[in-house]
Amino acid sequence: MRRLVAALTALLLLAGLTGSAAGAPSVAAAGAVPRVVIIVGPAGAATERYRAEARVAATLARTFTPDVTEIYSPDATWPAVKRALQGASVVVYMGHGNGWPSRYRDQLYPPTQNGFGLNPRAGGDDATHQYFGEANIARSIRLAGNAVVLLHHLCYASGNSEPGLPEGTVDQARQRIDNFAAGFIAAGAAAVVAEAYASPNHMLRAVLAGERSVQAAWRGAPSRNGNAQAFQSERSPGYVAQMDPEDAASGFTRSIVLKAGLAPADVRREARGSASAGGSAGSPAGADIPSLASLGLRLGQPSLDATAAGSSGPFSVDVDVPDRTTLPSSMRASVRWDPLDAAANAPAPEPPDLGLVVPEQLGDIVEPVKAKIRDDSLTFPLAAPVTPGRYRLTVTLHDADGVAFDAATQALIPSLIVRVTGDVDARIVAPAVAELSAATTASIDLWVANLGRAAWGHEAIHTPVDPEGFAPAVGATVHGRWVPLGDDPAVGAAAAGAGEMRASLPAGLQPGVVVPVTLAVDVPVVPGVYLLMLDILTPEHGSLVATGLEPTVIRVHVHVADVFIEPRLPSVPVQ
Repeated sequence: MRRLVAALTALLLLAGLTGSAAGAPSVAAAGAVPRVVIIVGPAGAATERYRAEARVAATLARTFTPDVTEIYSPDATWPAVKRALQGASVVVYMGHGNGWPSRYRDQLYPPTQNGFGLNPRAGGDDATHQYFGEANIARSIRLAGNAVVLLHHLCYASGNSEPGLPEGTVDQARQRIDNFAAGFIAAGAAAVVAEAYASPNHMLRAVLAGERSVQAAWRGAPSRNGNAQAFQSERSPGYVAQMDPEDAASGFTRSIVLKAGLAPADVRREARGSASAGGSAGSPAGADIPSLASLGLRLGQPSLDATAAGSSGPFSVDVDVPDRTTLPSSMRASVRWDPLDAAANAPAPEPPDLGLVVPEQLGDIVEPVKAKIRDDSLTFPLAAPVTPGRYRLTVTLHDADGVAFDAATQALIPSLIVRVTGDVDARIVAPAVAELSAATTASIDLWVANLGRAAWGHEAIHTPVDPEGFAPAVGATVHGRWVPLGDDPAVGAAAAGAGEMRASLPAGLQPGVVVPVTLAVDVPVVPGVYLLMLDILTPEHGSLVATGLEPTVIRVHVHVADVFIEPRLPSVPVQ
């Protein structure tokens, strides 16, 4: 019920039905004013709802200060956010949250946890996101003194986990709250507020125009649950953390970590914004985007070892640059596997509406890893998808902070089409189209590869004790059958009457081995268009098509057999 009330309150705020700030005091035009930065990161289907809520918050903020910057997906990149946050007095962020403790890591990982989920590059989509964690925030951002950070609709920030996952214990919730605030406090924040379901408008008004303490404003918020409990921050000495769960030990939807005694006047007194700034809808400036293209860098054809489902191995590409000293000392790389096969690419079932907090979608996360340049090549570790199939592999290069290089740099490294193989896998290389004469026997040349992890069958096995006793050699076979195209019953009957074809493969065909095969086919007696469907049967697994392997298909045009008439020779008189 409390979540429903919070959601309804947010909708009323969006509609402008909960009152206005017209009669509230405004910041004096002379001197510095609070700088407010409102950020919406990519959050899938919830992004547009977050943008709408953020625009209402921005309108409210401008009634108190002219210095308001809005940075929304798909242009909410780390360079844009980092530049805008310098000297900010109030920060509002809505988007994905990545905290700890969580199921994703065994220990705290500052590079990606407890920060922002942002667009990897400007102009992308509202789903793909990259985390810039507390380490980036503490190292690169300097907020105004006594700044307040408002985190809304995140996972983990208020002590929660993710929709559909166990929310954990009170102790885990306390750790998440404390951890998520640490990076912002290191950047200069005096208070970090997290609300899973409520809009930021109450705290925004309280900080920019209120007189009560920040703690009192938080405790008296419309979203309050009435179960507030305090504890000392371990990550930020001198700060007090508080949580206000829906029940004494569950429903971790609200939290605050702050300096004791913080008042809104303290925030406004330390303001560093400009009354003439006018604010902006933020977008990344080109100067903030790193580039390698201007160095004369050239990259060769990539190679990779991780082509088996679930396997790992190095990705490598040759590097040629006029001056190696111009290359950055540290780089990172990320990959995206886009499935091309229909089954692997089928959309997931539409999830139920889970409210204002949305769960993580692992396939949309960009996770750069460290790349090394040595011996004229760039390498980094690569993990293949766990589902076999054909994929487009796209590599993105990043600087040491995880910021993606510009489009000209990314164009240097081509995308690859990769066949990710399974434990039991194969490929038949065959002509796409064939022309055959009806009612004849023809031969089709094929290549067959064992792409799995085990041999097909085995060589003959002799028993040492009894030389005459042995297990005979066993191998796989290629099978072919005719499938008619169209609805001509004569063609269908001819396909059924032609029977099945088969060709033997070497016994014990090992993984990675490719062998030539000639398949003898009995061509149907009725002209028409047919499909010749090819399958492999192994002693261990039977039909590989039945296990999920796509059949190899040859489109065959069967035409009337040519009639050969022996030319008549002139008669020669017998001598």
